[in-house]
Amino acid sequence: MSSRVSSSQKIAPAPVTPHIPWDLSCLVLYEPLKPNYDKQPIRVGTDGGNKFWAPPNRKNAYIREKASAQLFRWKGGRMTNITAGNPNEEYSTYAVATIFTQWPDTPHLLAVTFDAEKKDVVEENGGWKVLSFDYVPRPGTQGIYSSVSVAGCKQQLAAPGSPAWVPQLLPKVYDYDPRPNRPQPVSAGLIGNLALLFALPAFSALPNALSHILTRYMQPNKWHRHQLQHG
Repeated sequence: MSSRVSSSQKIAPAPVTPHIPWDLSCLVLYEPLKPNYDKQPIRVGTDGGNKFWAPPNRKNAYIREKASAQLFRWKGGRMTNITAGNPNEEYSTYAVATIFTQWPDTPHLLAVTFDAEKKDVVEENGGWKVLSFDYVPRPGTQGIYSSVSVAGCKQQLAAPGSPAWVPQLLPKVYDYDPRPNRPQPVSAGLIGNLALLFALPAFSALPNALSHILTRYMQPNKWHRHQLQHG
C-alpha cells in the first residue's frame, strides 16, 4: 500500500506533528501495490530460525493497481472520498510512504518513506524498516507522545496504547512493554510522519472497506474503533 499526502496549502516541514490537525487541508491518495514475482522471486527473510515473507526491493517488481486507487480530502477534521471527482487544484507532494504487513508470518509492518515502485528499496535508500517510534514529551504535562517513523529509536510505544487503536491501528507487538517496579508512563497519543499516520487505518479492515472506515472512524485526535474484519 502506497500512501501519498499532497498539500493544497503550505505545510511547515516539521518532523513531528502533535496530531492530524482538524484545520489541515490536504489530499491523501491510497494506491495498492502488488508484488510482481515474474520480475523478482519471492523474498524470504529469517529471524531466529523463523522464516518470513519480505516485500520486493526492486522498483520494477510491483504492479500498481491504479483501478483500485482512492483519493481523499482531509479538511475540517474529516475525510471525504473524492475519487470520482476532480480536486481542480494545483498541489505538490508533501509526504509518501509504502507499507506492507508481514502477517501471518510476523505481526510487524514494514515501511519506507517513499514510493517503492519509483525507487529501489536497497540499503543505500534505507532498506525496508520495521515501524518504530521516537518518544516526545508533551509540553506542560506528564504525557509522552509516540512518534511513528521508520527510523525511530524504539520498537514499542512510549506508554500503553489506547484500546481504541491497539491492536486495530497498530499490532499488539508495538504496544508498551510494562516492567516490574517501573512507573507506568502516560500516553499523550500517536504522532509522527503524516503519510505513515494516514496509511495505518488502511490495515484495520479489508481493502473494500477503506472509504467506509476513513470517512466514519477517523476524526481529529481520535480513532473510533470499528467492528469490521481486520485487513
